[in-house]
Amino acid sequence: MSRLRVLIADHAPTCAGVRLALGDQVELSGEVSDASLAIRSAHRDQPDLCLVGRDLTGGWLSAVRGIRRAAPDTSVVVLAQEPNVDDLLEAIRTGAVGYMPGPIDKARLANIVSAVSEKQAVIPRAMVLELLMELRGVWSDGDGLTTRESQVLGMLRRGHTTAAIAERLAIAPVTVRRHISELVHKLGVEDRSGLIRS
Repeated sequence: MSRLRVLIADHAPTCAGVRLALGDQVELSGEVSDASLAIRSAHRDQPDLCLVGRDLTGGWLSAVRGIRRAAPDTSVVVLAQEPNVDDLLEAIRTGAVGYMPGPIDKARLANIVSAVSEKQAVIPRAMVLELLMELRGVWSDGDGLTTRESQVLGMLRRGHTTAAIAERLAIAPVTVRRHISELVHKLGVEDRSGLIRS
């Protein structure tokens, strides 16, 4: 079986570390240090896998979206310093097949390469439950919630403020408040605190 062609999109020192850790288990397509270069490189080279750093200059979400449009067959895995459920959910919604927090070493990169080679998702076991809970909320017909209401409710339960929810979902704070009001009504609780406890 041929080696995966991999594009690394992160700060230069991190790219170098990832390249060294990958060794000869893959064919390196390129190393780039910002989102726009990542998108152009993915479009030009059509790699099998793109590793996108969470702190990529120009925005990791923009990079994931752009790479998925420019190279639909490329699997994207987001590399992060710390686990963050909202980042995991955003990565998946945006089209990534994986999210890997924590230090990146040879063994973890080998697991990513192996999973992508076998058309599997790359999600830490400790975060799978959060992903399932989010999906259960989105797919649940019993409570009559819309997808957006489920997203707002999930973020409320994870401790986000109205402003943070608005920023994350790219909607106005007044829209978030409207969703919260509708959630209070639909779920039969007294207030925002009741939603968090429900």
